[in-house]
Amino acid sequence: MTKEDYKIDRFHETWESGIPYWFIGACLLNYNFKSFRRFLIYISHYSSVIDLWETPSKDIKNEEIIAGFQPLFTERIPKKVLYQITGLKSKTTFNEQFKTYFEVNDLIGRKSFTMLEVYKILEFWQGEGKWGRMQAAKKEMLADIIHNGNYERTAEEFRGALGKEGYRPNLISPKKIKQLIEHIDLTEENQIEELMGYRELQTGLLWMFVIVMIFHFFTQNEGVFNANSKSVKAISSPPHTDT
Repeated sequence: MTKEDYKIDRFHETWESGIPYWFIGACLLNYNFKSFRRFLIYISHYSSVIDLWETPSKDIKNEEIIAGFQPLFTERIPKKVLYQITGLKSKTTFNEQFKTYFEVNDLIGRKSFTMLEVYKILEFWQGEGKWGRMQAAKKEMLADIIHNGNYERTAEEFRGALGKEGYRPNLISPKKIKQLIEHIDLTEENQIEELMGYRELQTGLLWMFVIVMIFHFFTQNEGVFNANSKSVKAISSPPHTDT
């Protein structure tokens, strides 16, 4: 980001007091950021959570961005939401994939998580490098993309990249798909995009942010809307009088 990217005055309010919704809406309507991460940094800068005058965007850690948004989203995220996000829709399948991580990070038995904890869980799910698809992929789908449906050849390459244990689940994590791409030295951009969905994720995250902000706006202003609704009813329904 350059000085031109944030030349207007910063808002001195933090998330606790509330950055104006009109500013967030204007950023969404004029969205031209290269990534969703840059968008969040931009919003964080003007909400006085991050100061780009002091810290260049490349030096800002994702954990810092998430921590900055934490006061805005105080509700814990249920574990079942993670089932949907990852595409591991049964408790057994989910626990098989995350057992090691949950044991190491003392999360066994937890039914909900903070936003930062969810980020770290998904970071483990994604593995190294930029984030792509969130949902696990079926082996058959991967075989269709990589080798035109040659399941045996794809399975052989997966075992070479991950070993027998790594290939055992029918649903393959983004982390393992990345390992396969590196193992077979795949360079075809269209195939990589089909496997990892990097561009699709950016769009998905943006829409998720829009939905969450709309929900937050109506939640924060619920009392105002209820009061206005009662006023409208009172005006449209004059008091009953005896004739």
